[in-house]
Amino acid sequence: MSRSLLLLLGRHSVQSLVPATLISQVESLLESHRIPHAVDLADQERRRQLYGGVNIDEAEADQLQYVYQRIGFQCFKETLFEDAGKHLFEGGLDPRVLVSYFPNLRGELNGVDNTVDMFGGVAEHMPPESSVEEIIAANLVRNYSPHLSPNTREAPSTSELRKILLIAAEDMLEAYLRKCRTRRVLENQSGGGSTSPNRQDEYAVVDTVLVKLFARSEKTKDLYALLQEPHYIVLPEVETMLVENGQYNALCELHQQMGNHDNLLEIWAKLIDGEWSDEDISDPVGAMVVYLHNLNERPDKSATYTQLTQKWALWLMHEKRVPKEGLKLLISSRSSPARTSGRRPARHQNNKSISNPDSDANLDAEDKKLLFGIREINPTAALQYLEYLILQRGSKARDIHMEYATACIDELMGYLQGEEGIEKLWRAKASSYFSSSSSSSSSSSSTSPATTTSTPLPFISYFAFTTPDSPSKRARLKTLLFLQVSGLYDVSVIKERILSASDEHSKTAKGKHKPLLSLELAVLESKLGNHRAVLECLVREVGDGVSAEAYCTGNNRPGSNGGRQVIPTRLCRSIAENTEGLSNWKSVVTATTKEASEEKGVANGTLLRMLLEVYMSIGDAEKQPSSRIDQEQVQQVQVARLLNSQGVHLDVRDVIQTLPSSWPLHLLSSFITRSCRRTLHTSHEGQILKMVSLGENWDVKERTWSVLREEGFVVEEATDGGDDYKGEEVENIVLNEKIALSPSDPSPWPVDVFPDPKEA
Repeated sequence: MSRSLLLLLGRHSVQSLVPATLISQVESLLESHRIPHAVDLADQERRRQLYGGVNIDEAEADQLQYVYQRIGFQCFKETLFEDAGKHLFEGGLDPRVLVSYFPNLRGELNGVDNTVDMFGGVAEHMPPESSVEEIIAANLVRNYSPHLSPNTREAPSTSELRKILLIAAEDMLEAYLRKCRTRRVLENQSGGGSTSPNRQDEYAVVDTVLVKLFARSEKTKDLYALLQEPHYIVLPEVETMLVENGQYNALCELHQQMGNHDNLLEIWAKLIDGEWSDEDISDPVGAMVVYLHNLNERPDKSATYTQLTQKWALWLMHEKRVPKEGLKLLISSRSSPARTSGRRPARHQNNKSISNPDSDANLDAEDKKLLFGIREINPTAALQYLEYLILQRGSKARDIHMEYATACIDELMGYLQGEEGIEKLWRAKASSYFSSSSSSSSSSSSTSPATTTSTPLPFISYFAFTTPDSPSKRARLKTLLFLQVSGLYDVSVIKERILSASDEHSKTAKGKHKPLLSLELAVLESKLGNHRAVLECLVREVGDGVSAEAYCTGNNRPGSNGGRQVIPTRLCRSIAENTEGLSNWKSVVTATTKEASEEKGVANGTLLRMLLEVYMSIGDAEKQPSSRIDQEQVQQVQVARLLNSQGVHLDVRDVIQTLPSSWPLHLLSSFITRSCRRTLHTSHEGQILKMVSLGENWDVKERTWSVLREEGFVVEEATDGGDDYKGEEVENIVLNEKIALSPSDPSPWPVDVFPDPKEA
């Protein structure tokens, strides 16, 4: 307020000479469109307040803000946007007022009930237009109409000018909002920041509109810098703008900061499927997997997080995506220690076992549900999940073991029927192994079969070590290991499935071949207890005499098939350790049913005699004389090796009766010599034991003789004519042993029957 020092008194009035105020001077200058002079006047007042050394009251500060806002809006109305932004910021204008002129950026930020405090005079002189586009159009009409044809809206020159002015307006708005945000940071650092709802609404408008401007102008670095600092961004307002401008990484960052798991995963899913692309997200699969893994490992993990993890794990397991990562994620969600379902935690991978099924015959309902979902999406991944349930979760459900066995057989047959090269390779391996064992036997027969010491490898070891690594090789080895260690599947059904598939395949194949999966059939026959069928498969079809002998000499203890295995446990472990991709199988132990665990196996001698009979029947099927001669030589070496290695379990008489009389005697010389030596050794050992026992008995008698003599005893001697006594007389001479043996003066000390030799 100005003060008057001079009064003029008139007849009818009193007048005062008052100097013009700052507001009146600026208003006058703006009405005459002298904006630079108004700016100079406002700057002088600002410098006076800052550097004049006088106390400034609130009214003077408000007056200066009023002046700057009037100047700013006058510039804004005349499309001097850079100057308008500068003066409006000096006037402390609420940024929401300026944003209201940009409806495409404002969105729904300024609601119906939102109000802003303003100076009345400033509000009266604000541009009446509703948007900056209308302000620009009105200014063009005012300056160029009717000089441009056909009109200022359709003229090419004004159209280009309109775009330039609109860009300038948005640049002014961006600079204005940057200053507002910087001022907020400084206020927060000095402790003068406000957290009132009104100020938070202002902050939300500033940050949200800045994100929109950065996204439209592709200022990615500025956008990321804003997201890394504390902000009040309204996500629904910027989501569409970010998507339209391809700023998916920024959108992911916002969703992650605000905990919108579903929306974040949806964005990554679109990036993985190629629907969207962003150079700043080089590995969306890795980002999704890491995020879900961290979500699943949170201490406050709930069932919702587990369901979310499993949902997207199943999505990743589709054949067109990354089934391996999806399966790992699903397994981690099922084996997490934070589970509260009541089921026991998964065992450590170095202590896996397939335990007895009688304690828990039903699979967990959640595992069944997941398995059903995986089977519909990716059958191969379903097989891997079954393997996880059996090996790591220790599932004891028969239906799971049966389904896994069926899937393994189907996978094998799929390789054989789908790829001709695999069948040729496997047949070549089988033929090479069979011929190598026969040729080694033939070469040994020409020298000294009785002294043969070289033992060939079992067929499964030969196959594992000589076959190039491939999915088909790992599938067959895995199938063999599972068929051997598990006893919870229906053996008859699996056997019939192999035979039927082999028959169908043999019809389409050219020529007559041996069954390609003979070793698998041998394992199944062993589960059924068909020992002769097992030995015939191993000897005739596979040519694996080593496994046949090992099967016959297995541990004869209670258990599945008496503890006999076509593939021994130690061999299973060795193959699993030395084959890539089968490390999970090295610690798996045999699974048996309760009934099988109580069965008693057949004696080793019985099976070895059966094996000898199988060896003797090898050449019966050969019709050509030359082939029969070759087979007879193979028989001789195989029988010689069997007799030399397992002769302790065979009887000489049975062997001699079984072998043909035409065979040379030197084949049996070693066996007969050892048998005779063993028999003689047993006889001598029995005699020695007998004499040792007799000596010990005499020693005991010698030690007890003196004791019995001191204690007293009655010797009943036979009398002549004892048979002529009558019954009554016999009764009268019966001795009372207790009285006879009782001493007249019993000793109070105990008697040592076996005195110490030192005391004697």
